[in-house]
Amino acid sequence: MTKPSFRAALQARQALVGTFVKTPSHQVVEVLASTPLDYLVLDAEHAPFDAQALDVCMLAARANQKPALVRIPDSHSSTVLRVLDMGATGLIIPHAVNPQGMSEVVRSAHYRNGTRGFSNSPRAGAYGLIGMGELIAEADRETTLIFQIEDASALDCLESLVNVEGADGFLIGRADLAVSLGVGDIAHPAVSAATERICRACDAAKKPVGIFLPDAREISRWKESGVSLFLIGSDQSYLRAQAASVQSQLIATH
Repeated sequence: MTKPSFRAALQARQALVGTFVKTPSHQVVEVLASTPLDYLVLDAEHAPFDAQALDVCMLAARANQKPALVRIPDSHSSTVLRVLDMGATGLIIPHAVNPQGMSEVVRSAHYRNGTRGFSNSPRAGAYGLIGMGELIAEADRETTLIFQIEDASALDCLESLVNVEGADGFLIGRADLAVSLGVGDIAHPAVSAATERICRACDAAKKPVGIFLPDAREISRWKESGVSLFLIGSDQSYLRAQAASVQSQLIATH
């Protein structure tokens, strides 16, 4: 039985677990790609990924057949094009606040009924080996667009946002949401209420919704709210947690 593509699994609202990659290192990507994680997210918004590092890390992910999304720093069409040409499975687009802006991103990420510039010479086109018709069909079928809802202003037009055609899913950014709501804790009741509201809106629109969690302990709690896409920690937090675990075990033996 053929495994469904990442986009198909996402749209079917299968439970998917991934992590952020914050270190621009292909070795880190290779290590994480060897784990059972369903996908990786290269964080080009909050980590020091330049184009070269992003390109090499994308190569490492694709060589290990691990779906890799990129959280892009902005929604400019040139940014969208560059990352997709590198061969990204899809994009996480921060700060979705209006349907028009989202629709522009959707158009810039697609060939047919869109504005994505065509070239089959980059990695996405197998350096010229994939023909025009095949590449256009595959890219438009599999490119995955996940928009982050992380601003208080997005709550004012939430139903319109989650119904934008071409938006494959949504990721709740509780930290930015907390800041935008004027509170300093992602567990604040205002943030929890907004998060639940976003989950309900996505469910009503039949769109998958995701959430970032520092660790896996809250997965079952958010599954009950309809979350199916989980981003758990990062390469950095995994490294820190393992170092802390080793130290605590050492102390326990004394």
